This record gives sequence, C-alpha cells and structure tokens, in this order.
Amino acid sequence: MENDNYLNIKEIDKGNEISSDFTHKHCWDAFLKQIGNVDESMTIIRGLKSWFVKQGILPGEEFTIKWC
Repeated sequence: MENDNYLNIKEIDKGNEISSDFTHKHCWDAFLKQIGNVDESMTIIRGLKSWFVKQGILPGEEFTIKWC
C-alpha cells in the first residue's frame, strides 16, 4: 500500500486549510464513475418524467411565487 497512488484532498475555506485527507487514486476513480452513472440515470428518469407529463399520465409541475 505504501507504493500505491494516493490523492491528497484538502478542504479550504477563505484561503485557510480546514482539513486534509487521502484516498487511493483507484478508489477516487471508482467514485467518479459512480457519479457519472447516477447523472446518466437521472437524465433518463427526467426524460421519462417529461414524456409521462406530455402523455397526461403525470401532472405537470406547478410553481407558486409569493411576493413579500
């Protein structure tokens, strides 16, 4: 493990380092791949929702704007 590739992830707030952590590069790559899969799935679901609304199967979205 000492010879593995690691990434150093730093949390920075207003120029100050808050924390620092390490992760294996291959674990980070797997995480990013999962995010890509979720994004793709959400795109498909949004498309299906839009189709169901156009077909009248699901109601359209309503927005109420309140003025204060």
